[in-house]
Amino acid sequence: MTVKISSGFDYIDHLLGFLKPGDNIIWEVEAGTYIEIFLRRFIEHNLKNGHKVVYVSFNTSPSTLTKRFANLPNLEYLTLLDCFTGGKGNNDSLFNKFYEKEREGFKGNILKVENPKDLSQFRVVMDRIEVEIGPGVRYVFDSLTGMQDIWGDENVTYKFFTYSCPRLYDLQTVAYWVLEKDAHSPSFKANLRHITQVAIELEKQNGELYFKVNKIEGRFLRSAFIPKHYEVWDEEIIFPTIGGRRPSNLGEKIRSLRKKLGMTQKELAKQVGLTPSFISQLEKNLISPSLDSLFKLSEKLNTQPIYFLTNGDGEPLQKILITPSERQEISLPEIKNSGIKVQLLVSDVVNRRMEPYLLTLKQGVEIDGHFYKHKGDEFAYIIKGELEVDIQNERIILREGDSLYIGSTFPSKWVNLNKGDSVILWVLSPPRSVF
Repeated sequence: MTVKISSGFDYIDHLLGFLKPGDNIIWEVEAGTYIEIFLRRFIEHNLKNGHKVVYVSFNTSPSTLTKRFANLPNLEYLTLLDCFTGGKGNNDSLFNKFYEKEREGFKGNILKVENPKDLSQFRVVMDRIEVEIGPGVRYVFDSLTGMQDIWGDENVTYKFFTYSCPRLYDLQTVAYWVLEKDAHSPSFKANLRHITQVAIELEKQNGELYFKVNKIEGRFLRSAFIPKHYEVWDEEIIFPTIGGRRPSNLGEKIRSLRKKLGMTQKELAKQVGLTPSFISQLEKNLISPSLDSLFKLSEKLNTQPIYFLTNGDGEPLQKILITPSERQEISLPEIKNSGIKVQLLVSDVVNRRMEPYLLTLKQGVEIDGHFYKHKGDEFAYIIKGELEVDIQNERIILREGDSLYIGSTFPSKWVNLNKGDSVILWVLSPPRSVF
């Protein structure tokens, strides 16, 4: 069975047919193409899934890197190999101060190569890491260009690469190698592409960013070799033309579904791992989501991805079956008490004649007023617990199995009398309007 390794981007995984153990991936980049975001996503995905990562830095100081990676998960699996301080940093006291003060605050592992300008010393350290950490590790070499800068010879850099690639392949690792596009000769880049398994190029054309696959060994998807336009918003890589389609009303669809579920932009952003400003830009149709983000949005908004990819104002595709794990927790404007949880029991309320909820009230919760001032009829069934409800100055005790029909007069108070949670099936007809 072939092991599939993710780049951290679903769309890139689709283009490449995933990464495979033993892959060496060359990233040939122009300045300003945001390679650091691609690297961070790869590192974050692998740390999150419990894989060890070794980041070999020739271009960036350990102080900068530890700040950049401080919020990544499972940092105990990350090893930073500092070749910058003793290399381009020339062991300057400014960079060495990191090891006196800042290092202790970082939860990952840091190894300093005292003299990375000495290739033999650097190889000894690399060989030791390979033995100690073992096979299956993910490597990121932040700059072949930086290596060439301190070794002073393109041929020396090429020999190191040809020495390392087969070793890393045999160890079934995955390694990212970054080089600056205009800093190397055409023959050097051609030779690297010949040896490596995957070659990717990030470039600018007339101010636009493009992702281009130049080589995928053992895999073939014709469309992968067509340059793909991408954008960067709030540290997020966006491929606007997913599948060649960009629906003009995508933002309005997202906004409408979000508001029907009673979610703020901040709440939706948190659930799908984006930023509130990104959701705001998305709803204004200023940007488009990546395929990965689109799937997450469809899941949290209780519809299917194809709904967002079709043009026109058709209704969202509604699920017939909703399992407990798929229930959408929402907020209602009238409820300020954190002791009540509201879960929608259908995928969406568009074109529905009723709107069912599961309400869970914690022990001792009191609500002044009603759950929601709804123009229509309501029905409540007590699944568990005991509650007191006040309607027109009449005190009513509801116990497990009791039901309550609410017409034009709203309850003025709800109190959970149970020694534990009380649970209510609450149904509105017709569904509440968007607020």
